[in-house]
Amino acid sequence: MLGDFIKKIQRKQTIKLLCSIDPSKLEKYGEKLLIPAFHRAAKKVPAYKKILAEHNVNYRKINDIQTFKKEVPIIEKHNTFARFEIENLCVGGTIKNMKLAMSSSGFSGVYSYGINTHQNYKRISQSIDTALDYVFNISKKKTFLVNCIPMGVKVHTSLKIAETSVRSDMALAIIKKFSPKFEQTLIVSDPHFLKKLAEEGNEQNINWKKLNISLISGEDWFSESFRSYLAYAIDLDLDNSLDRLIGATMGIAELDLNLFHESPHSINIRREAQRNEALREDLFGKDCKVCPILFHYYPHRTFLEALPEESKEKELVFSMLSPYMLIPLMRYNSKDKGETISYSKLQKVLENHNNENMLPELKLPLVWVGGRKGRFLEAKGIHIYPEEIKQGLYEDFEVAFCTTGYFRLSKENNEAKLEIQLKKGVTITDNLKTKFKNALLKYVETEIPVILYHYQDFPYGMELDYERKFKHI
Repeated sequence: MLGDFIKKIQRKQTIKLLCSIDPSKLEKYGEKLLIPAFHRAAKKVPAYKKILAEHNVNYRKINDIQTFKKEVPIIEKHNTFARFEIENLCVGGTIKNMKLAMSSSGFSGVYSYGINTHQNYKRISQSIDTALDYVFNISKKKTFLVNCIPMGVKVHTSLKIAETSVRSDMALAIIKKFSPKFEQTLIVSDPHFLKKLAEEGNEQNINWKKLNISLISGEDWFSESFRSYLAYAIDLDLDNSLDRLIGATMGIAELDLNLFHESPHSINIRREAQRNEALREDLFGKDCKVCPILFHYYPHRTFLEALPEESKEKELVFSMLSPYMLIPLMRYNSKDKGETISYSKLQKVLENHNNENMLPELKLPLVWVGGRKGRFLEAKGIHIYPEEIKQGLYEDFEVAFCTTGYFRLSKENNEAKLEIQLKKGVTITDNLKTKFKNALLKYVETEIPVILYHYQDFPYGMELDYERKFKHI
């Protein structure tokens, strides 16, 4: 069809531009869009007018980035979505232009909401297809996408698609029946469910390599050891594969479903940084034992800050730039721990470590995300992070296979305690417990008592249905 052909050309032109543009010009272009986007929100969103008035901010006097950063208040879920009716958060105070409503997971205890208009819906689809085209060449390869994201989250794409949510039996049945008819299959879900799917697929003798299947993870943070384990499970050589990928994407319901994504280049950088302590510290800061996920982001869609600037642990603050957003949030704190890295800074760091060959083709700035700020357990003066547990949990593939991936980190009498759920049918042995401890000690500064549970005995939510984010602390 002519329309599809034109869209393919547009995607390729966009990719070509993003690979050839001066990265500083791209970032400055995004900065130029910030003040008009802020003025639009300040003039047309009733709730935002009230918030600015409460902080004595006259939007007409804010006409440059320095003043914006100095005067405009940071907002969060509790003083927006928990406070105002949804109409008051929308441009014009109405939801009449709504195409699609979305909810966050409610993990924080407060739900937030996103609304897509018809125009924004189309733009999201175009941006997702462009990212998929860059990474997987979907313009030339007949591609099938299986959406296993929980909570009814849709993947806006022009690809042929199956929607199975978190029914592994349904997803595997579809893969076996339809994937042989395509050149490649992309499966999108959260990390825990992708693990379950890969392992159950092996039990059913699915040939992941022959079907040319790649995995895309969202919804939750994962470690580099998890990527390695998942690659092992689906017979993917991470160092020598041009066609297949295990990658991550990040969206936030109230902001955008395609905020950030990995590429083969950013994945290689993260993998090398996990092996190379000096590179890891130059990219992510001192005392970084477990690499955060390194994403590309689009400065013409999102103005991104990492605050507070003087802090070692910064939080990501978003200002959305699209003129089509019905809820245009400004300086919105997602509570995700992270920091931006300009393309020029990344280039210098890689050159300093003789890794120039890893420099991404896309001239986009990058952002690393290291989980939620403040999510750690303190025991005997030592901070223990769930990200460290995740890295250790998948370090030994035999150990990784034995667990569902769910664990609870807690403490009793100032002593840390780690409780791990085993898969159905796995027997608890002293040898298995020792293997878990040895794997974890590579990343956690202190030995933690490990308690293993048979699947049905795990005391934290036998409602585990892959629909909800699990609280590890």
